[in-house]
Order: sequence, then structure tokens, then C-alpha cells
Amino acid sequence: MNEKDEQIKIEILNGAQHLFRRFGWCKTTMEDIAKAAGKGKSTLYYYYKSKDEIFDEVVTREMEEVFRVLREEVAKAETAENKLRTLCSVKFGLLQEKANLCNVIRGDIEANMQRLIELNRRYEIREITIVRNILKFGLEKGEFAQYAVSDVDAIAFAMVCAFRGLEVGLLVENKFADIEARMDVINNILMSGLKA
Repeated sequence: MNEKDEQIKIEILNGAQHLFRRFGWCKTTMEDIAKAAGKGKSTLYYYYKSKDEIFDEVVTREMEEVFRVLREEVAKAETAENKLRTLCSVKFGLLQEKANLCNVIRGDIEANMQRLIELNRRYEIREITIVRNILKFGLEKGEFAQYAVSDVDAIAFAMVCAFRGLEVGLLVENKFADIEARMDVINNILMSGLKA
């Protein structure tokens, strides 16, 4: 794809992202997206077969941004403990920024259940990879208890599940104001367990 085509796709995705955040998937039409991008519907259909395809790409692009920021911030920390603390605080800060999109999408969940399950699975796999790498780093540096390397996958999975539970609670209860205090408590419990 040439540079012009890439630019057109970016314009389409930017317009769609704005609409999905504001109105959700159900209430946004291909015509709305075309208008927001300043393109005709035929141009939209040249690049994307459906609104579903655009939605998937918008969400994937948002995920890419989240993981880029997470990787950059985690890499700055020097210890595994600080890497995990950074991961938690940055992750929940980004979640707070994207809360509006999540709230709008929540209204679309029934119509998009299978799509959201697949997008969530892809996100979870990437998050587990980041946590797994931090745990391995902590083991190599002697920061964490000498649990078996074979346990790293199970621990990473459990940690991501715990994060997910907290995310859902924060979104449902809309308690982002309490997030820093909650994260300190959770991080302290987490570190106590990993170091024991």
C-alpha cells in the first residue's frame, strides 16, 4: 500500500475512532464514518469491507498504542518490582483515559460479543507476555522468591486475571478517583507474595 492509501486509511480510522467513542458501534454507520473522514462511502468500501472491519482496526490501533506506552514505561524501571508497579499504574492510567470508549462500547456488548471476546483475548495474550517477561527478569535478578520458571506462565496469567477483575470493577463502579490508593495496596500485596 502506498503512502496516499495509508493516509486515507488513517483519516478513515481517525473519523471512526471519534464516532465510536462518542456514539458506540451500534449507532455509528458507514455513512457517518465517511462524513467524519471527509470521504465518500465508495472510498470507505474500497479500503474496508464493513463497519466491523473498521471497528476491529480502531480497537487494534488503540491496543497497539497502549502496549507501546506500557513497553516504553516498563523499560525505564530498573527493578522487577518497579517494572510491575509501573505496569500497574500506567495500565490503569491509560484505562482511565479510555474509559469513555469502554462505557460507550459496554452498551454495544450484546451486539458485538464475539468480536469483543476475540479482541479481549488478543489483548490478554499481549499483557501476559509483558508480565511474564517482568517475572523472568525478577527471577534472574534474584528479586523474587525462587519459584520454578515453569510457574511463570501460571503466575502471569493469574496476575492478568486479577488486573482484569480490577479493571471491570473500576469501569462498572466508575471509581477512578480511588485508583492510586487501590494500586498501592494491590502492588504491596503482590510484591509481598512474589518476594516471599
